[in-house]
Amino acid sequence: MGDKPECDNNEPEFPCFLCGVCCSRYQVRITLAEARQISEKLGIGWDEFLEGYTDSRWPGETSLLLVHKNQRCVFLKKSAGEPVHICTIHPFKPASCIQWTPGPFRRECREGLQTYWKLDVDEQGRLTGKSEDLERFCRFLSSFPKSPGEPEE
Repeated sequence: MGDKPECDNNEPEFPCFLCGVCCSRYQVRITLAEARQISEKLGIGWDEFLEGYTDSRWPGETSLLLVHKNQRCVFLKKSAGEPVHICTIHPFKPASCIQWTPGPFRRECREGLQTYWKLDVDEQGRLTGKSEDLERFCRFLSSFPKSPGEPEE
């Protein structure tokens, strides 16, 4: 096992690293208002949206389920040659997606770390693995844009 990466900052939480595991495991439940917003923002007619982007098995009286294609949310796209999945509706994603909190104790995040980065999480929530894998992951995280109000290094 390697040393703890510098990017970890002794915090047991880390940002979403775009592995897409959570978006592959769960079908997102959206309100009718969220569905209409997504449809409008994408310029897709309502009937076309219902047919192509929602799961017809869900009753849909007050909410809908987004359909999965290629074993993941229809709006999740894999970046070619990268361990990254991009949400194509991120600027107006549904509340259930906004409320998802990644973290070291999430089964999905652990799976993404193991699958794409060959890393694990110890009992304290610290990343563990080979130093070169830890460094590669830290470099990847440092490439993310800073959040508003976050101090520059």
